[in-house]
Amino acid sequence: MQTKSEFILSFGSVKITVMKGYLKFGVIFFSVLTGMVCFAQEQPLELSIQNKVDNFGNVKLTLTLKNSGDRPVFHVRPMFHFHHSMSMMSKIMRLDPGQSITLENDQHPPVMMEGRYPLTAMVEYWTHPTSGTKQSILVTDSFFFKDPVKSKVEGSLESVTGFDYSTLKVFLQNRSESLKNLRVMLLLPPGIEAQNFSGIMGLTMRGGEAKNFEIRVLRRKNQEQDRFPVHLMVEYGEMLKHYSEEINGTVRFSPVWYSMKYMTHFIALAFMALILLGYYYRTHNQK
Repeated sequence: MQTKSEFILSFGSVKITVMKGYLKFGVIFFSVLTGMVCFAQEQPLELSIQNKVDNFGNVKLTLTLKNSGDRPVFHVRPMFHFHHSMSMMSKIMRLDPGQSITLENDQHPPVMMEGRYPLTAMVEYWTHPTSGTKQSILVTDSFFFKDPVKSKVEGSLESVTGFDYSTLKVFLQNRSESLKNLRVMLLLPPGIEAQNFSGIMGLTMRGGEAKNFEIRVLRRKNQEQDRFPVHLMVEYGEMLKHYSEEINGTVRFSPVWYSMKYMTHFIALAFMALILLGYYYRTHNQK
């Protein structure tokens, strides 16, 4: 006989009797934890890059930042990596929700060779003016000077998961018949670091040759994030033209089901499962 304090869940021929108080508490508990995780995963800043190149190779870069979140961000520090150099831009002390700001930078040496060049913008910011958490966002792009050439070197990135480290497998293919002297640069977000790679390396590939190598990547302390976007920039010069190729990938650490980021989800699910299983066995033992 069902009482007012009980709730019957029916799954086909199986019926599970649950105390309404426990069920209500479990649902609330799960909802709160899910909301906490969703909030933690939000990325409030939006970045966009524009560029303008004149006939003399002078490059003007424009970076637009918008706070699309519901809280202000503080001590916003944007920077450009362009043409083998890093340029710091003006620090923004506070960016309120819905507010956007556009920064310009033309303090770069002109490009001399026709072709395509890589461009990277990184922004660091804090979630609180005096404490909080330091966050970062990385955006890549490219531009061309006179001739939008296409690179003949292609590749891919593959991540082999570990808990404290991950192995990034790099695959490169020279799809032309000519030799290429490459400049390879790995861009990593601040939360991770490469153990056996300085960030930049030179590489020679014969026509039609394929090469692969591995980079061991470590997750920094106090980092609960389990997935990080990475970018491999490949550049070379040939026949008085400059070529650039961007290869994107993701470095993974602990498997998704073991990730600290999702741990509260699984605690809540386990809690609900224990309640349901307990009352399932209690109901069947009383028969």
